[in-house]
Formats: sequence, C-alpha cells, structure tokens
Amino acid sequence: MSLTQQITNSSRLAGSSIAALAIAFCLSPAAQAQSVSVSLKAHPGWVQVPGALIRPDCVHEVPNGSQVADNGDIILNGSIVAHYDACPEAPISTRPVHGVGPQYSDAPGTGNGWVEAVQEEVTTDNIDKISGTWTVPSDPKDNGGLIYMFNAIEPTSENLILQPVLQYGATSAGGDIGGNYWVIASWMVGKNALHSPGERVNPGDTISGDTYVTSVSSGKTNWEIKSKDTTTGAWSDLGVWTSGYEFNWAFSGVLEAYNITTCSDFPANGSTEFKSNVVDRGYPSFSSVPAGWFGAVYSYGGPSCGFSPTADGSYNKLVW
Repeated sequence: MSLTQQITNSSRLAGSSIAALAIAFCLSPAAQAQSVSVSLKAHPGWVQVPGALIRPDCVHEVPNGSQVADNGDIILNGSIVAHYDACPEAPISTRPVHGVGPQYSDAPGTGNGWVEAVQEEVTTDNIDKISGTWTVPSDPKDNGGLIYMFNAIEPTSENLILQPVLQYGATSAGGDIGGNYWVIASWMVGKNALHSPGERVNPGDTISGDTYVTSVSSGKTNWEIKSKDTTTGAWSDLGVWTSGYEFNWAFSGVLEAYNITTCSDFPANGSTEFKSNVVDRGYPSFSSVPAGWFGAVYSYGGPSCGFSPTADGSYNKLVW
C-alpha cells in the first residue's frame, strides 16, 4: 500500500500510516525541535559532504575495498595503510535530526540539505542490510548545485550514516569525488567523513547500493558498503567497523542538494526510480523486514520544484 507524506520540517518518528498522518498535522514536541542555525561564514574553509559540513582535514579518501577500523586504522589486504583520529571539531549535521533540518543563516534563498526521501523506521530489531537499485538521472540543465542521491541506514542517535552515494557537482572534499558529471562512492559520515574513490557513471546507468553486516566480533560490527554501476561494471566499496549503535532508520532513496537557486539546478529529467528495495535483519540468517516506507519532503531553504516522493513497497520514486 502506497503512503506519501508531504512534510515541512517533517517528523522521522512515524512508525505507521496513522502515526505519520497524525504527525503531519500535529507534530510532537520532539519533532518540533528548533532547527540548528548554520553559518558558513563562521566555518571558513569547511567542506560539504553528504549530510555534514566538516573540516577538510577530517575528510579522507581511502583505497577501494579497504576497511575502516573503529580506532581509525585503515586496513587493506590485512595491512594498516593509514590512520585517522576523530575530527578535533565536531562536524555540523546538514541532514535532518528528529525530522528538522538546519537553516543556513547566511545563505538566504539557497537550497541546502535533504530535499526529499522515502524512509522507514524499523523497531523490531536492528537493521543488518539494505539494498536497492536506482537510475542515474539526466544532467542538470544548469550547473552550480551539488547533488547527492543514495540509500542509507542511520542509528537511533542519528549521528552516523552509512551510504552508497551517487553525486553530481563539484565539491572541495578531496580526491576525484566530483565535478559536472556523475560519480559513485561509498561513504561513512560520523566523527570523520571517509569515502572510497569516486568512479564516473553515466545518465541512464543502473546503480546498485548495498550496505550489510559481514561479521560481528566482541561487540563490534563489520559493514560492507557497496556502490556499483551494473551497466558498466564500475564499483567503489568501503568496509567499516562500528560499535555501540542500534541501526533502525532505513532510507530507500534520498535527494540531498546544496547551492540550489533554481529548479534547473536539479537533473533535467525530473525524477528517478528506486527499485528492488529490501531491508533485512537477523544477521547471519537475513530475513526481510516488512516494507513500511513513507515519503517525506523537507524544508531545505531552496525553490519548491514539485517534490513528490512515492512510497510503494519495493518500488519508490523521487520527483522534483
């Protein structure tokens, strides 16, 4: 059954269609939390990554297929090839927290942050896997915006996100990770932002995004984040260890954008489809979580461009 919510400062606390509709009309005090004010001028030189504004020395490209240990070691083929301490200054989240996105105090009229999503909250057990495919949309008519599209999981604390990401637009985050073309890379954004190398993809290609548990040891969980262009075979993968998190937020598709001043900054074809969306629990014997997807439109501070997320089981769609 399809359920789509159009929500400004939407709540991410809805667990059923009844709760979602109630929240749409009467937000709970938690969901009405005050938006955090973000000043770009107060953070000169900081860079935008998926879901966070962060110091550039806290963004790290790691080799394709490497593992990020929870102590910051980067491991490739069994050897430590790098080490990164936690960022000395906390990143500023630019994705919604308790359903409320931040407001950019010195970028009036510019769109920044999550625009729309199809999502669900899993309350019966930890999420151990999310998978799905989506189509690379057309290039935007106008360049200048920074666009991210992905599926993802987040823990209850909402201070970490694991995501295979499709990106268009230039960013100063380092590495071959953006320009006026599409790339895929796998990201972990928390105290630091770490990503696998960017791989070029093309409009019309099919992207598969998979994030899943590969092992559990001594209270630590090992994840594989896989981004793949199934049309060309290009891939960009990242392995990460986490501990102390309960993952219960799943996103089958998210449109996140920055520096948006006109609707022509979005991809010209106006939509993309997210298919074969599955959320599993119960590692190592994965079992499917019944689909509870709902759509949400967030107040991102930019032009309104006909945003309309459609949630319909394993097939979901984002429209702009």
